[in-house]
Order: sequence, then structure tokens, then C-alpha cells
Amino acid sequence: MSRDRTSLDGAWEFYPDPQQKLTHRTLRQDDARTILVPGPWQAQFDDLRDYSGLAWYRRHFVVEGGKEGKRDSSPPSVHVLHFGAVDYHATVWLNGHEVGEHEGGYLPFELDVSGFLRNDGPNELIVRVIDPGNDADFLPEFTFAEIPHGKQSWYGPIGGMWQSVCLDRRPAVHLTRLRITPDVPGEQAQVRVSLSQHTDRPMGLWLNITDPRGQVRRHRLLLAAGVDSEELSVPVPDPMLWDTTTPNLYQVQGVLLDGSDDRAQPLDTLSTHFGMRTIDTSPTGHLLLNGQVLYLRGALDQDYYPDLIYTPFSDAELDAQFAKAKHMGLNLLRTHIKITDPRYYDAADRAGLLIWTELPNWQDLTEAAKRRAKETLFGMVERDWNHPSIIIWTIVNENWGVDLAVNAGHRAWLSDMYNQLKALDPHRLVVGNSPCFTNFHVVTDIEDFHNYYAMPDHYRKWKDWVQTFASRPPWTFAHVYENIESWREYIRDPWNPVARQPAPEVRRRGSEPMVVSEFGNWGLPDVAKLKSHYGREPWWFETGIEWGDGVVYPHGIEQRYKAFHLDKVFPTLSELAAASQRMQFTALKYQIEQMRRHPSIVGYVITEFTDVHWESNGLLDMCRNPKAYYDVIGQVNSPDAIVPTDWERIAFWEGERCEVRLALSHFSSSDLRNSRLEWNLDLWPDIRGTFEGLAPERAQLTNLGTAVFEVPRLEQAARARLEMRLVDSAGELVTRNHHEMYFFPRTESGQRHVRLAVPGLPRLAARLAGMGYELTAQESADLVVVERMTDELRWYVQNGGKVLWLAEEPDSEQTHLGTISIAQRQGRSWQGDWASSMSWIRQDKIFGGIPTGGTVDFAFADLTPETVIVGLTPRDFAANVHSGLFVGWVHHLVALVAERPIDRGRVMICTYRLRDHLGTHPVATLMMRDMITRLAGVASGQPERAVASTPPAAVS
Repeated sequence: MSRDRTSLDGAWEFYPDPQQKLTHRTLRQDDARTILVPGPWQAQFDDLRDYSGLAWYRRHFVVEGGKEGKRDSSPPSVHVLHFGAVDYHATVWLNGHEVGEHEGGYLPFELDVSGFLRNDGPNELIVRVIDPGNDADFLPEFTFAEIPHGKQSWYGPIGGMWQSVCLDRRPAVHLTRLRITPDVPGEQAQVRVSLSQHTDRPMGLWLNITDPRGQVRRHRLLLAAGVDSEELSVPVPDPMLWDTTTPNLYQVQGVLLDGSDDRAQPLDTLSTHFGMRTIDTSPTGHLLLNGQVLYLRGALDQDYYPDLIYTPFSDAELDAQFAKAKHMGLNLLRTHIKITDPRYYDAADRAGLLIWTELPNWQDLTEAAKRRAKETLFGMVERDWNHPSIIIWTIVNENWGVDLAVNAGHRAWLSDMYNQLKALDPHRLVVGNSPCFTNFHVVTDIEDFHNYYAMPDHYRKWKDWVQTFASRPPWTFAHVYENIESWREYIRDPWNPVARQPAPEVRRRGSEPMVVSEFGNWGLPDVAKLKSHYGREPWWFETGIEWGDGVVYPHGIEQRYKAFHLDKVFPTLSELAAASQRMQFTALKYQIEQMRRHPSIVGYVITEFTDVHWESNGLLDMCRNPKAYYDVIGQVNSPDAIVPTDWERIAFWEGERCEVRLALSHFSSSDLRNSRLEWNLDLWPDIRGTFEGLAPERAQLTNLGTAVFEVPRLEQAARARLEMRLVDSAGELVTRNHHEMYFFPRTESGQRHVRLAVPGLPRLAARLAGMGYELTAQESADLVVVERMTDELRWYVQNGGKVLWLAEEPDSEQTHLGTISIAQRQGRSWQGDWASSMSWIRQDKIFGGIPTGGTVDFAFADLTPETVIVGLTPRDFAANVHSGLFVGWVHHLVALVAERPIDRGRVMICTYRLRDHLGTHPVATLMMRDMITRLAGVASGQPERAVASTPPAAVS
């Protein structure tokens, strides 16, 4: 007989029950809402977005074939309800009879309901769902803190039947599982066949294996009486390997026979697929896919969807999003603390996309949490065993639900879980804890770590951190907690590679492949595109306010954009989003290139593949719209990457000699002997060069040569690209990249009619004199340039003076200026390392000669401020703010360059770090020139210079 499947997806009656008063007998159709299955209720009802608690589902259906499920002389059959996943606890009634229950929000379960079906009318199916919330008094046996829940603690609760439901009619003895383990060296596969019950007689089994070419091999197995499972080895001669470029899949059909002799007839059929592939590590610290060195080019995927949140969209849309991942050069997705729908992994198998998947976290490691974690982890491995795309399991992410720094018991538990998981699945890699700042590894197959920095603001910190991490420092693994003082010492300087005593539970081999498994920056989505998808402002614009001092709260972005006059920089909000996305790419490009400089680092995982509600660091937005760099990011996400190394700045004067050292990080299997590198400047076709006869070493960084040229004469500043192409010996393109640069004409920087006073700052005075400015005493100056604003200088301004205040230090404010003050970025949201900050310059009044399109990109490297100007109003941003910064969804706006009248005079404040770069750095020099010109040329309506240079005694 063949299986019959009745889909129970579609419309169900739905009854929220916050007061816990309903029973399966008291559901009234008049009170019902309509809900679609699959899909969590939070995705379908605005008033239930944040609802956790009790809810009821009901559906009526008719099944053909009668109560016993027999047709004519067919063998005995059963009816089985299959639930893909219900979050979190489900109790099921059929026709008034309780038929079973299940705990756990991510794994499938089945119930035999054969004895409860009606053959003379409709069947009533009721499911009660308990979705635990933060209220520990509500059903304390299901406390949210003790159950695997993943990012529900970030993006909101998930409740209900979020995967498909169906009713199967199957033979009483039927196949339940075909678990297939490839043995590539042995050119065979180990197949474990599982049955629904012990056989009462010998039965035959056919295994029909179709290879990727379509050739079918049939293998016959005899199942002895009294068994419910059997294992066998089937030959896979000359195996066609599954990998990221050729994802060869073998299709398997298991056919259970109703007897063991030649007259036996097919009884039941079950199909699956598998891939012939291996994943391993080498003693040299490399990842090996099918024995070949593998460089991970991954992105974090939280597996959230624009419409149904947890529930994936169609198979075609899954295929499309994975095609976009590969277009961007990715070969791996890290599905983040969520066990996703199997259709997701099926799509990854088809696409040739590697998967690093993780156990959803809990909050408190109680005995109940340990039990649930183990059951969920082992169930995940069993369910997803056959997927060749899955190569890595993670038990804990970032210490969530454990305390590995201090708690030796937690470290011992994690070590034991690692052992058990490796015993269960020795064919994949296991990460115990995927760590970040203040937490560590205990035992792992991959030495990974997470870190975030704002770019270009903290690019040197990123460069130094990557270099330290590449050296395999002690701080990635847990060390002994001695006392609070030693812990505070560690916190003050966490990346110091000083030796520390390892914790007793640590097992470090010293050859674990090193991967930066989280890093990234924000690129705001185009709000207009989101509204086009949803038909309104997305509902999740009202979420996120509790995170990061409110900077990730999307709602009101259009009002903030207008109120702070950002249209003076970016004419539309869509253009601001595009600029933000370009900055995101600029940051990612630099971060990836720094990692590629160190061959000991063998992969990375960008945060993240798609935006997730308010978290806007995706390569695609929440609706899977590509961001501005979609067609170019694949150049750096490449197995072979051309890397500009060791550059200090990208802004140069005309006539300067530029030297850009180029190297190749070579991790493909291509033979690159006798390859050549071609480079040119896009603005000047005659500036070009070639390096011939290259022989890059695989899995290493090979220096290719130095592009050397002199910047031509310019009429105006220009942005240019150093374009690079590597071609093999046959002339075929292997990879390409570009390095953005800025070039500036050497115009007269100073204006000799502007006289400057620079009291008490001889080094700054010398630099300004070198720019062509006349230096004089304060009494005869057109304006005064200072690094500290004092009471005396405030009095000077009040009486008609003009002051350019270089407020580069937090303590530079030594007077009272009303609401205006200087604040440091460190330790505040303006630091921008998590929810990214974005700085901008207005170019309508000053700074027009800096061709960055209003963004503060790497042309400003080493100049970006560590202080900000606070206390300015939106009115100030209309006319008097020339550069500013916002965080996240255009929050916490502050100025970086601003001017303000004070009585008869005027002060201009600049927090950029210009002082030490004047004359040598074109951007610093031009900014200083423009500010002096602006301030000197603004009429105050009073005498040109202050009438006195010192305040009266009463004022001082």
C-alpha cells in the first residue's frame, strides 16, 4: 500500500486564553479567530505580538477509508498525526479524547490516533499550546528561563504551530527513519533503517539509490523477525562528492516489503537524500572539506522572515535567498540559536551552502534546563543527520545560559556535553561555547571568537585585535578565576595576550582552526522598500526600544531625519539608507581584508545575512532586498582574495608618491602558478602595472608586488579606485578587488589676510604657519585657535572675538557655555561598536572639497572624533552644524563640527582629531582651512575684533 497524506495546514479556529479559563470542551466557534498554520500567532495578530501564555487551536476534517483505515484486503494501517514543531508545549485532543502531548518548541512529534478517528463524519482536532513567558508563576514547570528559546528574548515571543501539520495513513509496520552516514574513503554509506514496531516475521527491504547522474542501484536487505531497526553498508562506487560548487545529492528510496520471499509486495515507502562529503580539521589548523583546505566565508542567519517571523517562506523563496548568498560570495550560513524548518536545510543541500547550526539557548542552567538542552540537542542531531550541508554544531553561544568565567560546574557540564555530542556524531565539528568578550572556550573543534568595532572610527583597534587573535592568544580559553581584582585587571585590558592559568576543565589542542565567527556593522534599510512590502510601516518598527538606550528603535526615523535636517546632507531618507549601506560595505571590506592578511585565521562569519527586525546589520534587508553593495561584496568574499596591505591612509596630495602593497590570500583549489596581477587607476588609464609569473602558495598569504605611482595634477579633489585583477596562466579571471583612494590638489591652504592667534600651543602654531597663515597676538588676530575653552576665552567671544575650538579631548571644556558641552564617545551609545554609529559632513557651506558624498569614510581614518558636541537643538542642525553623528535608527544625534554666536562673537567647535595631521593629511588640512575661512568670513554685526583680550576681574 502507499502512504496517504492529508495536509492540515491552512485555516484553523484560534482561541487565545490569557485567563486560562477554557477547556477543550468549552471552545465556542462564535469566539474564534482564524489563524493560518503554519505560523506563530505573534505574526498574525497585532494585539498578540507580545503575547505569551495559553492558546487553543481547533480544526475539523474528514478522512477517507474508515476508522480502522483498511481498504479491501490491504494490510493493517494506522493514522499518525505529524507536527513539525509547536512552541512550546502541546496537548492534543481528537474527537474529545486526549491523544498525547509534547514538550519542546523546535522538534517534530507524532501521535498514533488510529483508535480515535471517525469514519461517519467530520473529526474534531484540538491543540492546546502553552508558550511560557517571563511570568514564573504561570505554569512554573515551563519557566521561560529554563527552556530553550533562542532569540525570542531579543525579538519577541514565538508561540503556536509554526511548522506544518499533517495526518498520514501508513501501514501498521512502516518505515520511520533512514539515517545515512557517508563513508567517502570506503566508497560506501552506512544506512540505519528504523521501523515503527518490531516485525512479527521476516520482511524484505529495497534501497533504491539514485546518484546525481540519474543512475539507480537497488540493494536488498532482509529484516529478521523481531527487529525494529537494522544497519547495512551500501557501496557508493566512485562517489560524486557534495561540496559548495558541485552539491551532488544522492536520492534514496526505502521500500519495505510485506514478506521476505520473491513474491513479497511493496508495503511502505520512505525517501530521503544524502551527500558524500567529509568535514575535518588538520594538525596545521585548517578546515578540510573532502580533504581540501576550506576557507569559511559565512554570515550569521537568524532565520527570521518578513511575514511569519519563525516560519520560512516557500521553497522557491528559500532557493532564491540562498542564490543571493552565493552571489555575494558566501559559502556558509551560521543558523543562529534556532533549529529551523527542515526545508531550510533541504534548500542548503541543493544550493551547496554550508551550515553551522546551534542549539537554542536558555537563561538559567538548572537541572531542568540541562535535561531540556540535552533532549533538544540530541533531537536536532537525529532529525537533521542526513543533511550534508550541516558541518558544525554549537552547544552554547556567548555564555548565554551558563557562566564559564567563574562557574567550574558549568564548565564541567559543557565539557561533558561536548563529549556526548562527539560520541553521538563524530562526523561533524562541535563548538562548545562560541565566545565573545568576558567568556571563553572550554573544549572545541574550532577556536572562534566574536568582536565588533565601528569603522573607520576604531579601525586600528580592529587591526590590532585581529593580529592578536591570529597569534592564538591565551584569552580565547577559560582561565582560573582568582579574585575580583584579577578579573577587573582582565576587563581593563582583555586583549592583552599575557599568559593566564587555564581553568582545569580546559582541553586545548593548540591546532583548532581559528575563525572570527561574529563581526559586522549596520547598513540601514530603505524604509520605502519595507513599506512597499508590508503596505504600511512594519509592525516591528515599534520594537527594540529596550535595547541599547533606545538607539535600535525604528519608529519615527522619518521624523528624526527631517527634524535634524539630514536632508541637507542626504536629500531623501532612501539616499541616507544607501549611504549607510555603502559605509557598511566599506567597513566589512576593511575588516575582511585585515583577517585575510593572517593565514592562521581560516574563516569568518559576518553579522549578518539579513536584517532581523530592528537589527540592521544584514547583507540583505528583512524583506530580502539586496543592499547597495550586493554586486561587489563577492570580490572580497572570495576563496582567493587580493588584499591591499599595510596602508596608513587613502587620502593623498597631487604629486605625492603612492605605494600600495598587494598580496593574495589563496584558499581555492585553483592552480595559480604563472598567474599575473594587473592593476590600474580608474581615473587615469595610463597609470597601470602588471606583476607576471606569480606562484601563490595555497592556504597562505603571498606578497604579489607594490603598485607605485605619482598622483597627477588635479583641478579638484577626486575619488578614485585602484582596480586589481588576478588572471591565471590561461588568461581567465580568478578574482578581483579594488582599493578606494582620494586625491587632492595642492591649492593655497592659508589665506594670508586671515591672522591667527594660537596661544600656548607652539606645535599647532607651527603647523598652521606651515599652511600659510600669519600668526599674531590675540589682540590683533582675526580669530583664535585653541584646544581648551576657558572662562577668559568665553569672555573674549562675548565681546566680539572669534574662536576656533579644537575640542579633541573630553576635558577641553573649561567654561560654561549654556546647554553646549563636550562628551566622550567611549562607554556611550556614540561609541558605535554594536549598533553602528554613522558620521556625516554637510557640504553646502564648508567641506565641499571633500568628495566623500557626505559620509565620513576611510578618507577620515585617524581623524574621526573620540568626543562629541551635545546640547544642540534641531534648529542648530538646520544652519550651524556642519558635521554630526547618529546611532542606529538615527538616534542620539550629536554634532562633531558646529558654530554658535555668543553675544557679539562666535565660536566654532570641532571634535575631529586634526591637530597632529595638519599639512600632511589632505582631509585634515582642508577641514581646518574651511573652518578658518568660514569663521573668519562670518560677520558678527559687531567690530571685527574684540575690544579687549582679557576679562574684567569680576568675570574672571
